Amino acid sequence: MLRTKKIVILITVFVLAGVAVFTIANKNKGRGKTDVTLYLLSSDKSTVSECSKAFSENTDEKLYRAVAESLIKAPNSKKYAAVADKNTEIRNIENDNGNLTIDFSAEYADAELISTYAVIKTLSQLTGVNAVMVTVNGRDVLGLGYVTGDEINLESDDDCATTVLLYFIDEDKEKLVPEYRKINVLDTQPIEQYILNELIRGPKVNGHIRLLPKNTDIVSVETTDGTCYVNFKKSLASKENQELMIYSIVNSLTERGDVNCVQFLIDGKKSDNAGTPDISVPLYRNESLIK
Repeated sequence: MLRTKKIVILITVFVLAGVAVFTIANKNKGRGKTDVTLYLLSSDKSTVSECSKAFSENTDEKLYRAVAESLIKAPNSKKYAAVADKNTEIRNIENDNGNLTIDFSAEYADAELISTYAVIKTLSQLTGVNAVMVTVNGRDVLGLGYVTGDEINLESDDDCATTVLLYFIDEDKEKLVPEYRKINVLDTQPIEQYILNELIRGPKVNGHIRLLPKNTDIVSVETTDGTCYVNFKKSLASKENQELMIYSIVNSLTERGDVNCVQFLIDGKKSDNAGTPDISVPLYRNESLIK
């Protein structure tokens, strides 16, 4: 999959009243401190919020670690949530000619997708950092290598906004329900990838329920000749609502005019699952499951 110019996250930024927010790290000469914009999660972990914090560390290396630790601890405020579990450890931070790698312990693997964007957006503003790669025990979380802060746009960048139709499950867990979502899309990833990311993030409408687990690991998404190949790291097996979960993906992706059907792959191979539905073959839209 070719990577071009930008990664876009659909995030809304809430600025804490009375707190000055800086778009880059600033040296406050009067106090000998560095003011940094921290990108944290909102209290419900659905969006990213900004706040400013002053750091007194006197070397770049110490500042990198202190800022990263602040993202994990988060301010003592009901408006913010940390980007990862409080038990997450920073295993290593290394800056190689402007390419900063931050390696977290295994606890970070359960973090929200937008957490990684928040980490990159925060650290990429620091002196000497051009791009950031977030890893867990050495594995690149996004699979995109080093990403710059400029490649992560906020929801206010309407020049690349588009509306998609997603399908979640109703509160009775019997039918799929549609939900329109405005997202920002550029050409770093195909729009099908963004659709799947939104399904993983879950619904925003009361009464709609998420079907895809938060830890769903997507290796790649590619559409060829009307077939969208969705490659997962591991099986989508589920004890309940498996049919609805599968068709939430299929129906959401086939809302796109250039996608006729969806072929599921597990680690690049067709599944041998012959269950209901049989994901070893391409699946077409099923409107009988829509409420």
